[in-house]
Amino acid sequence: MKFLKSITMTFVFCCSLVVTAQKSTETIKEEVQFSSTSKDNVFYVDNMHGAVEIEGYNGNKIIIEVIKTITGKTSEIIAKGKREINLKVEKKGNKIYAYSNSPHTFFDLETGKYSHRENWNSRRSRRKYEYSLDFKIKVPKNVSIDVSTVNDGDIYVQNMHGEKLSANNVNGAITLKSVSGATNVNALNKDINIVYTKNPTKESWYRSLNGDINIKFKNNLNANVSHRTMNGGFYTNYSVSNLAPKIVKEQIRKSKGVKYRIRSKGQFKIGNGGVQLNFDQLNGDTIVKN
Repeated sequence: MKFLKSITMTFVFCCSLVVTAQKSTETIKEEVQFSSTSKDNVFYVDNMHGAVEIEGYNGNKIIIEVIKTITGKTSEIIAKGKREINLKVEKKGNKIYAYSNSPHTFFDLETGKYSHRENWNSRRSRRKYEYSLDFKIKVPKNVSIDVSTVNDGDIYVQNMHGEKLSANNVNGAITLKSVSGATNVNALNKDINIVYTKNPTKESWYRSLNGDINIKFKNNLNANVSHRTMNGGFYTNYSVSNLAPKIVKEQIRKSKGVKYRIRSKGQFKIGNGGVQLNFDQLNGDTIVKN
């Protein structure tokens, strides 16, 4: 595999009578390509601080542009951040991984597992700088994608039509526009907004803890829907009929033995029923419309 890489840099100093932050900004560019056009190709993006924007197109290369920003009080701290924070791209079989790399990042190419193990309370005292990587990527539109970020940015995806579409964001929103495919999205603290060009034909999941879920399907939606929420509702302009609640038995291990908890989810069907769509929320509404 061959990566093409270029970097352009700007360096900005902010000075006053009080010691203020300095900022370094770099633009990193890379290109990578799958070995074939298999429908099993998957592109993964794992980010910690920053936004991720993906656009599907008709080409055959993945074109990655990342804005790397390091903020600190001295040029030495800035230089340390520039050395330690980088984009990493790796490939294994029909999978390509692009991720935010740092001294606290751990990535296993064999399993594809990405983790970041930094003590949140003392992170600034150790590294003394803040950073972000903002991804802007063009991807062949029929590739499956799995995208995640944690802080300081939203996920925005448009014109992607692979077999699977997965997005996870902890402190930002998720927007999927003009997309199709089996969907699995989770926005912990912000909204999820999706516009489909073709309704899902395989089971899909939509999860948000403290945000709303807004989805626009095509007119001919036929689905079985499960919805669970504590402080919210489900709203739709589709024709809906009730189904028997789905009973879920959970095994709980206690010091005195094993107990079972039974819970239920609201179940109904849209149209004639069909593909399973699962909505799981705590605080927020779901709005499903055509």
